[in-house]
Amino acid sequence: MLRESVASSGVIVLQSPLLEAAGFRHAFSTRLGGVSPEPLGALNLQSPQANARITQDAPRDSDEALHENHARFFVAAGLARESVVADASQVHGSRVVTAIETTRARAEADAMTSARGGPAVLIRVADCVPILLGCPKTGAVAAIHAGWRGVVAGVVPAAIAALSRLGVDPRHGLAAIGPSISLAHFEIGSEVAEALSAADLASCVTDPGVHGPKHHADLVAAVALQLTRCGLPAAQIDAQPPCTYADARRFHSFRRDGARSGRLAAIVAPLA
Repeated sequence: MLRESVASSGVIVLQSPLLEAAGFRHAFSTRLGGVSPEPLGALNLQSPQANARITQDAPRDSDEALHENHARFFVAAGLARESVVADASQVHGSRVVTAIETTRARAEADAMTSARGGPAVLIRVADCVPILLGCPKTGAVAAIHAGWRGVVAGVVPAAIAALSRLGVDPRHGLAAIGPSISLAHFEIGSEVAEALSAADLASCVTDPGVHGPKHHADLVAAVALQLTRCGLPAAQIDAQPPCTYADARRFHSFRRDGARSGRLAAIVAPLA
């Protein structure tokens, strides 16, 4: 289970005991401890690129606030304030890139890998599932953004395959699943239920009437199932994250707040 940690700046993050014990610097953000004004307050970790595209229909943060928020988050994760951190333009697909690739030219991707000694990797969410992976034997890591489209497209097995190309044996991998929308609050249409079933994830979908008038999906269970199918032992997966939708004090949630929602982030650095 993830544990809460409070940095000297007041930033509150969640960390995985599994990844921490193996020496991986990492964190899942909350919305607490940053400098952004409401309704984005306080720790909004939106990318500067996406923030610049926001229209008058939604609140736009300042570049200065975003820079300070990211710097505080990096420190809370055990990194330097001005660390080089790889991110990507997330598109709800299954493309995986290396940290070096996307630091040279920001790529469209939903997962990133980084080899021992390389840059930290960061993904952003506001209900989708953030997954951090680390291999103590090779020092390599991956960060994955998995909404239902990415889950169906296979972003999790694609990231595991990319780590395998770095010499990672999935049996030695560690994974942590971060704050995301829970089964009780993730109502879906029949077309999404059918897509998840077609991806052999029918066990992660509940029928209408169980949690409400429509189908609901358990994306945390879906990614945990995909991780174990790829060879990670269940005992090496932290898979009991809090719900972003249900906890408005600690987490941003797009489904709850719409365009007024800020962004959460997850970061992990490879071993040196």
